[in-house]
Amino acid sequence: MSSFPPGASPPPSCASSIDDLLVDPAVDDARREDAPYRLFFRHAGIGMARISLSGLILEVNARFADLVGRRQADLAGLHVQDITHPEDVGAERAHMESLLSGAQDGFHIEKRYVRPDGLTVWAAVNMALVRDEQGRPLQLVSIIEDITERQRAQEAMSSARAAERASKAKTEFLSRMSHELRTPLNAMLGFAQLLRVDPRHPLHEDQRTKVAHIERAGAHLLAMLTDVLDLSRIEAGSLPMSIEPLSLAEVMDAAVAMTSNQALDAGVRLTHPPCEAGLHVRGDQLRLRQVLVNLLSNAVKYNQRGGQVMLEALGLAHEVVITVSDSGRGMTPEQLAHLFEPFNRLGAERTAVEGTGIGLVIVKRLVELMQGRIDVSSRPGDGSRFRVWLPRAQVSPVTAGEELLTRPRTGFGGFDEGPGSTLSLLYAEDNAVNVELLRQVMRMRPHWHLDVACNGQDAIAMALTQPPDLLLLDMHLGDMSGLDVADALALHPHTAAIPRVALSADVMPDQIAEARQRGFVDYLTKPLDVSRLLSLLDRFARGDTL
Repeated sequence: MSSFPPGASPPPSCASSIDDLLVDPAVDDARREDAPYRLFFRHAGIGMARISLSGLILEVNARFADLVGRRQADLAGLHVQDITHPEDVGAERAHMESLLSGAQDGFHIEKRYVRPDGLTVWAAVNMALVRDEQGRPLQLVSIIEDITERQRAQEAMSSARAAERASKAKTEFLSRMSHELRTPLNAMLGFAQLLRVDPRHPLHEDQRTKVAHIERAGAHLLAMLTDVLDLSRIEAGSLPMSIEPLSLAEVMDAAVAMTSNQALDAGVRLTHPPCEAGLHVRGDQLRLRQVLVNLLSNAVKYNQRGGQVMLEALGLAHEVVITVSDSGRGMTPEQLAHLFEPFNRLGAERTAVEGTGIGLVIVKRLVELMQGRIDVSSRPGDGSRFRVWLPRAQVSPVTAGEELLTRPRTGFGGFDEGPGSTLSLLYAEDNAVNVELLRQVMRMRPHWHLDVACNGQDAIAMALTQPPDLLLLDMHLGDMSGLDVADALALHPHTAAIPRVALSADVMPDQIAEARQRGFVDYLTKPLDVSRLLSLLDRFARGDTL
């Protein structure tokens, strides 16, 4: 029973007064105002954290805990450095010190967190300093966004750009290296050929033998240089391929012609049964010929005097198989297992047979670039069979004929001068040794008059003043390229139709293809094949067309 009179107010010690004593009204109001923030903190789709002024983690939300791969309760009390990648600690510490010193009110950084499983995640962190009503620092509040996928994409793009720059630099280096190494080889092999073929000063047998040694050594050095450069370009992914329907008979005939002298010297019989009429494959003409020449050359080198090498082809439904078989020494299963390893000569390094050990590696990769494959079968003492499988191309006779009819004329030849007339050749070359070599070669064709320009500007000026019958242009002239010279002369009506031939130590397929596209009728490479140049001059003098 109550002891208070009716209508009297309850004393301050009642239940409501006790609640007032336990909860500060100001704190209670603050909690009510803070409720929306607390709700957002807990359920935000982005990481959030409260951090003490000393760097200790006071509180995090669930999203941040998921980001760093830990439980919320386990994060409380850890220092931010405990979960930060060691390489990013210094930068974040510097920003926090600047923040606490009053130099800035907030900062943004991109950093890495390390999860307990060792994985690294990237995050964009925006951190701000919270102050009390008197302006004194209270704590740090940060918002953390997961940018791992974005960072990976950026790194992938950066890596791709770096790889592209590296590939371009490697291609340029290979081009320069090819040019620099082929230039001295041009002089060595060129003058050796002159000594051998010059009818005005015939060599006696002993001298011919010595010159042959020089030519063989130079040819071996050139082959090694070509193989190394080709392999480097293949590995760099910078070897251009022109895949098109090819007449297999033409490519096989060319490969046999290029290796017939080697077979004759080795006493090996080289046979080539005619393949199916109209048989075409899809491939790159230059590279397919290189594949076949390499396989035929190996079959001759590793054969025996009196042995046999056969090149044949068979058309299937969707493929063509080209087989190079020999009666040589054969290979063991262990040798076959290591056949396509770079620089592995399978014991041949202990013999007199020359080689680099990368020829078959190049063959395999070239075949694969042409969407084909290669397989080998061999037994010791029973020879070897290399089979190249390439996609078959269906080309109708009408289409092939139309291609021949529509092929653009090069303008090569077509002059009315008789064989007794003098023809003029303008040679643009900035290397004195190369100029002297060509002067010596031209003495073997007295009905040709040679003019020399030492740079591109001189070549243009001389051609415009007195147009020559034929232009022979080096591709690197110091002040400009041979392509630039040709383009400049193409702008003038009286020099636009002058046939032009490239003579260059740059043997990169893309450079050769570009010269062809720009109207060059032929592309001679250094070291100069003297007989090929003389043949070209003779065909020109007769008025033959390409």
